[in-house]
Amino acid sequence: MIYPLKPVDGLDITVLIDNYTDLLMVEETPLISRPILSYGKTLFAEHGLSFLVRILSGGKTDTVLMDAGTTETAFTQNAEILRVDLDEISEIVISHGHFDHIGALFHVLHQSSCRIPVHIHPAAFSMRRKKRPDGTYTDLPSLSQDEVTHAGGILSLSEKPSLIINQKLLLTGEIERTTPFEQGSPVLEAMEKGAFVKDPFRDDQSVILHLKGKGLIIISGCAHAGIINSIRYAQKITGINTIHAIIGGFHLSGPNFRNIIPDTIAALRELNPVHIIPMHCTGWQAQVAIAKALPDAFALSTVGTTFHFGEG
Repeated sequence: MIYPLKPVDGLDITVLIDNYTDLLMVEETPLISRPILSYGKTLFAEHGLSFLVRILSGGKTDTVLMDAGTTETAFTQNAEILRVDLDEISEIVISHGHFDHIGALFHVLHQSSCRIPVHIHPAAFSMRRKKRPDGTYTDLPSLSQDEVTHAGGILSLSEKPSLIINQKLLLTGEIERTTPFEQGSPVLEAMEKGAFVKDPFRDDQSVILHLKGKGLIIISGCAHAGIINSIRYAQKITGINTIHAIIGGFHLSGPNFRNIIPDTIAALRELNPVHIIPMHCTGWQAQVAIAKALPDAFALSTVGTTFHFGEG
């Protein structure tokens, strides 16, 4: 099924939380705006991800928060320094149920002057655990539906693709797995039908926008479904093959994923996006490899950076 995603005039994506910060990077280009802070001010990096997505269309701006980092401390510090008004957020998208994407969710909901829709896959509320090298397990923090609603969120649950913001933003829902090399993590497990199994990450979803005259912009959280699977599924459900930008976590960090970096880069070359902005769980080794293989497309993310696409 093709979903009627409306093209937008422009898009500004501000990085509220990411793994890397560098206040000496102050470049200003048509794509990139880095913050210039007064002395004594700083932005926090942490192992997490959060974006403020401002969608520009027909003279109107709609603001969506995608994910909420790991800690309320980092989120509130960065939002304050970047002068983000949480009341401008009209909708929240959660890419999946891991703790490093939901940490400040309740803070945002409590601080808002109105109730905010929270778009999330039902499997995001599953119990999860991680296998340690010694064979033992550690439980991962989990989220409950009651916690979200009690904090003031309006739950919007969907396993399938869904259009929001007047059909200007498309959530993938559960992503089809078609690549032979993106097989997920062997050490992450989730509760399915009363038993722990290798985590299928049914809740992993990406955000899709169509930049007028340019093609798709795809924003991933961690891409546990595989970043190439995510992109190809976005093409399938929109009927649009041209990729303008890919931004977010690609989950290529660590020994369990380094072997698929070459396959991922080969597929990215075929997809030929104008911009590639890997973040968070992509990992240093993969970022360097992507930058070397696709130097004209690669852009480095730092906390506080705003990436501009189209008009605005």
